[in-house]
Amino acid sequence: MLRLRALLIRPLIVILSFFERRLSSAGQFAAAKPKFTLSIPSTIAQTPHKIPLLFYGPKTFSPRNPASPSPQSAGFPVVINFHGGGFTIGAPNNDARWATAAGAAGAVLIGVKYRLAPEHPHPAGIEDGVDAILWVRAHGAAHGLDASRIVLSGSSAGGNLSLTVALRLFDELRKKGETVSSAAAALAGIVAFYPSTNYAQTRAERRRSNTSRTRPAKQTIPDSLFRLFDESYLYPHEKLDLTSPFLSPGLAPAQTLRDALPARVAIFTCEWDQLYAEGEAFRKRLVELGKQVGGRMIEGVDHGWDKAPTFMRQDTKKDAMYAEAAAQLLEMFGDG
Repeated sequence: MLRLRALLIRPLIVILSFFERRLSSAGQFAAAKPKFTLSIPSTIAQTPHKIPLLFYGPKTFSPRNPASPSPQSAGFPVVINFHGGGFTIGAPNNDARWATAAGAAGAVLIGVKYRLAPEHPHPAGIEDGVDAILWVRAHGAAHGLDASRIVLSGSSAGGNLSLTVALRLFDELRKKGETVSSAAAALAGIVAFYPSTNYAQTRAERRRSNTSRTRPAKQTIPDSLFRLFDESYLYPHEKLDLTSPFLSPGLAPAQTLRDALPARVAIFTCEWDQLYAEGEAFRKRLVELGKQVGGRMIEGVDHGWDKAPTFMRQDTKKDAMYAEAAAQLLEMFGDG
């Protein structure tokens, strides 16, 4: 039944995303088109499969022929991005506008088409995300990429993945024999837009945690969709530890966060979002751990607000957030 519900909803999301890209051309960051798509083999999942990667980049980005010698230049910095959709719906092109902003910062954005629940529940998305990073580290230079400057990003469920993938990457690199300092230096930063960070809370508890006086009575996303997301990804529910750092990075031990996350993290939360309180609590933890934390709370918006069509009207609030996030990228890459 879960799979049927997901299959029915996914085409609708594709249509909505199409109109968002076509009817929101006004503003600073028009939706980009991928320059090319490449499928890479999985290496850490139990079942071998292919992982499609969508490559977006600035006008000056021209992928190299891997068979030809690479020039001496370091290559383009990389943003590896995870789309939102409750780990159940969505696609990399949902973040085509963010890809344009990343390109303005001189980066190549790689959208990971990770496996979706309920067909592939936790930790499938994390595994695919780690494989994308390992591929860039091993093969990025041949494609004009600088594997020493990798930033992870994502929104909503993708924001969760930007954090949990970083934690899992650290473990994988340690298994390969890398030192703590070497594994920690694998990432230049993380940009997380309204991420989920605490699955130990129920949806009702999350809603109650947002005490904004200006929040509308009606939430943007219906409870039925949240149930589909949670029942699909958190499977089998009775066997999962919802406090695991790979589900709830906000509850990870301090030493884990200190070692595994990069020095720079940017978090953008939404004032009316049920994930607002946990996102801000996570920001506070990272600051206390000595991380350099950027981003801010966006006033007067709910979860996923930046993915709604603007119908040819400029959304200055959206432009401002993406511009700030792009500025964070420059600092993470060492260009700020």
